[in-house]
Amino acid sequence: MILSRSECPLCAGTVSQLWMDQSKPTHYNRCRSCGTVYASPYAPPEERFAWLDEHFSAGDLAEQNAAYRQPALAVEAELIKHHKTTGRLLDIGCNLGDFFAGFPDPAWQRFGVELSPSAAAHAAKTYQAEVFVGQLQEAAYPSAAFDLVTMIDMFYYLDDPVSDLHEVGRIVKPDGLLALEITGQRYQFLRSRGPLCWLAEKRWTRLDSASPYLHWPSPQGMQRVLERAGLRVIAWYPVPHITSGNAIIRFALSRYYSFFKAANRHPSRLSYVPKYLCLAQPFH
Repeated sequence: MILSRSECPLCAGTVSQLWMDQSKPTHYNRCRSCGTVYASPYAPPEERFAWLDEHFSAGDLAEQNAAYRQPALAVEAELIKHHKTTGRLLDIGCNLGDFFAGFPDPAWQRFGVELSPSAAAHAAKTYQAEVFVGQLQEAAYPSAAFDLVTMIDMFYYLDDPVSDLHEVGRIVKPDGLLALEITGQRYQFLRSRGPLCWLAEKRWTRLDSASPYLHWPSPQGMQRVLERAGLRVIAWYPVPHITSGNAIIRFALSRYYSFFKAANRHPSRLSYVPKYLCLAQPFH
């Protein structure tokens, strides 16, 4: 069954325009209020979950991708620890668990939520973590159970972002922290459609309206969805994006990141950075 959305999943705006039509039953809209691009209609959950399980199951490809990501994850872990130095960590969508490497015991107790059973087993064994196989709300964690909740490069897959963020607000301590890693929207579209995509990947677009990516948030959309869920943004941090491309692509991305790394002083510019980290806390 193909499912439709009548409003923006982030800001609840009801006025949108067609953004991508690939002559499939699915397409992307752009919210006129916050600028978020979101799928409507979108593919059914069983198809999207099957894709995620296939691409993020433990194996050579997943381990290779994790190795490319590790330098950026280390940067993000250090940024987070400027705000929270110890406690109980829950990583939602923990994949192979590589983000746990930045939060060693005994300072940190590590927990995870992961859809792929093989990835969850790998994370639990490698990092001595307690990993739940399934979705966040199925785990039914106690209220105020965690000092830190992280959502790294997975926000785009959430069927109901507001509901999941409400659950985060319930399970994180009143003085706890939520950290989300998001791809800069304008950067993503610049790299994923047109000449730059052709130079990097020999194709004119790598976006697919039938993919499990349900929304590409703008910074404004992120702030609004967090506020709707009872969370307030306390910091934005541009972070480097480590790529497996050739040396020219890696050099170009490093220079691009250097140019925009001061974007935390102007959150609207975060849309142009490869990745950014958004830190939020519950409203008191």
